[in-house]
Amino acid sequence: MIVNYLRLALRKLSKQREYTLLNILGLGLSIACCLLIFIFLRHHTSFDTYHSKADRIFQVVMDIKTEGTFPFSGAPSPMADALRSECALLERAAMRSAQDEVLISVTNAHGGVDKYKEKEHFAWVEPDYFEILDLPFVQGNYAGLNEPNTVVLSASMASKYFGSADPLGKVIRVNNEDNLKVIGILKDLPANTDYHHNILASWATLKSHPEVAESLTSWSGARGENYCLGVIKAGHNIRELDQLMMQFRQSHPHPESKDLFQYKIMSILDMHSDMEYGFGMDKKFLWALGLIGIFLLVTACVNFVNMATAQALHRGREVGVRKSLGSTQRQLFWQFMAETGLVVGASLIIGFGMAWLALPQLNAWLEEDLQMNGAVLANLLVFSGVLGLLLTFLAGAYPAIMQARFNPVTAIKGSLEKAAGGGISLRKILVTTQFSISQVLIIGVLVVTAQMKFAQEADWGFRPGTVVTLELPEKAKMKSLQQQLAKIAGVASVSLCYQPPASSSNNFQGVQWENRPEAEAWLANDKPADEKYLETFGLTLVAGRNLQAGDTTREFLVNETFVKKLNLASPEEILNKQVVIGTEKAAVVGVIKDYHNWSLSEPIAAISMSTRAEGYATCAIQLVPGNPAPVMAQIREVWEAHFPDHYYEQTFMDERLGDFMATETMIMRLVRTFAGIAVFVGCLGLYGLSTFMITRKRKEMGIRKTLGANVPGILWLFGREYIRLILIAFALATPVAWWAMSHWLNDYTYRFTLGAGVFLLSLGITLGLALFTVGSQSIKAALDNPVEALRSV
Repeated sequence: MIVNYLRLALRKLSKQREYTLLNILGLGLSIACCLLIFIFLRHHTSFDTYHSKADRIFQVVMDIKTEGTFPFSGAPSPMADALRSECALLERAAMRSAQDEVLISVTNAHGGVDKYKEKEHFAWVEPDYFEILDLPFVQGNYAGLNEPNTVVLSASMASKYFGSADPLGKVIRVNNEDNLKVIGILKDLPANTDYHHNILASWATLKSHPEVAESLTSWSGARGENYCLGVIKAGHNIRELDQLMMQFRQSHPHPESKDLFQYKIMSILDMHSDMEYGFGMDKKFLWALGLIGIFLLVTACVNFVNMATAQALHRGREVGVRKSLGSTQRQLFWQFMAETGLVVGASLIIGFGMAWLALPQLNAWLEEDLQMNGAVLANLLVFSGVLGLLLTFLAGAYPAIMQARFNPVTAIKGSLEKAAGGGISLRKILVTTQFSISQVLIIGVLVVTAQMKFAQEADWGFRPGTVVTLELPEKAKMKSLQQQLAKIAGVASVSLCYQPPASSSNNFQGVQWENRPEAEAWLANDKPADEKYLETFGLTLVAGRNLQAGDTTREFLVNETFVKKLNLASPEEILNKQVVIGTEKAAVVGVIKDYHNWSLSEPIAAISMSTRAEGYATCAIQLVPGNPAPVMAQIREVWEAHFPDHYYEQTFMDERLGDFMATETMIMRLVRTFAGIAVFVGCLGLYGLSTFMITRKRKEMGIRKTLGANVPGILWLFGREYIRLILIAFALATPVAWWAMSHWLNDYTYRFTLGAGVFLLSLGITLGLALFTVGSQSIKAALDNPVEALRSV
């Protein structure tokens, strides 16, 4: 019986090629997108779940309490020692201090030195780090990591540095400062971890660094990449440590401000999706992407139902004959379900192939390493099977039931149009739902695109243009470097500074104004910079003068926000007044116009500048407009002559600003792509509805044309149906889209204004797409010979 159902279904589908191909294309595209979304969501919801103690592992974070609270992922360096000595529930604790960039030098087989600039790979760790996280060794172990000048590498890094040679006992040199002996080789870390550093050096080595050694026992500050990880004993919950963290605020306070650091506990299972303390993969975005996947499936199912019910009118006599010959409703139902199952099965195969081919492009867009192999492939096959069954019943049940219930007498007479009238309202409801989904997605795309354009065209308050930044690896040579670079034709200005105006690396200091007895309840973003800084970045003075040349803190520049936070009436009031920033006291000699010092999602901070040369880490170069290539070649030559043992790397300010919008760019690409596919699949649904309407109204059109109706009148007959449905869908979609996108825009301190134009544009796009999709069919039907229309009915 089943074989017979499948044979009949295959024969029928092969005769209805256009109908079959449209359904397979719509379902295949939707399934491909759902599979890609499934892979993406599975990847980002599985971060660090593979650790055997994952539910017991925590990270200490803190709120920096000023006038508000500033979430901070780092912790003071003595935190792990304090936990080990004061927490009875603790099993292990360890510090990990990562460095964004390091220079690795390795002596090769020929006696030369190979240099590697490693980004986000290197970290100093305590030995217990390997007992907290699952980091299996393939060679050696971490036993010697309690000694200074030792390091553990991942297998891929060992192969990169030493090829096929045995890496144990070999030496790597870090930043031309520390020689580290390799004592162990780790299995390569999986992609779904946020603790991804694969060059892990001994924490004990830091004690030999004069500029760092004192901070190892100090509670006065923390770096953002200075993590304290721990694991609580079995049988206990990490929330039991909350009270201890409250006690630490009193027993281990900041030396100058007792309530400044508010310590907290976070599970590592929550870190990946935490927007404040974690790694920023927003759960709202994951939910939105999942909803888009559901929308795609709903849209595809609606398409199938519409086109199946449209085709049902052509199959009325077939159903009538089968019923007359003894077929039951149950048999007819399963025959139609078999047809649906074949379409869904073919769509699954097509969708799986599309997803496989599209995955490399998705990885390139997202800078991810998503895979369709191993456990992911097994999960994907299970998901595909469940999805196939679900789609078969969701898309096939209603058309199968409707056709199986046809009255055989009515069906054989060919009078199903009247009998089918009751089903039109359901089809209109389905298509209205489809239009609503499409308009919500279109509005979402328009809003995300508008915010991206707003950010790209925003006035950041400085001149990013042709400014290039270089690292300063050795401070002793930086003045000479600046002088030599300034002599190059094509270089307009050269500045030595801590960081450019907008940077993800920031240093906050306490502020005490004039003779006020207590420090202010807010922190200043301290940016050491020389007297060329304003000129190089195009910053504007609104009061006072620029800094004078020097290499110590003799005077300060501050921004307008700094003045406002002191509750001063005008910038002039702060000039020549004494202020203490951190441990430095000096007069304020100038006020600069506010500029964005990080992304547009954050408010402008209070900023201070001084010529404290020991804080310089960057050389910024303003180029003369024109071809930069020959100038950049000369700049590199000068830099490498000053720092021959270091790795040259340049970054344009436009690239830095682009990094601030990396997440938004990713969201825009995904939303545009999947929303575009959803709208395209929706257009296939319109094709199905128009097929039904044209088939049902063919006799009516013949009569109208015989009585003198013209082509525009016939087109309006069809157009008004779609326009009415689109307007209803617009009324339903607008409040939903407004709520969702307003909520999303609230995450940005500086954003474009969401006005009626976006919604009206969405309505116009939807109307245009709808009229374009059905226009060709409607015109063809309107031009048909009315005699043929009346004769064929």
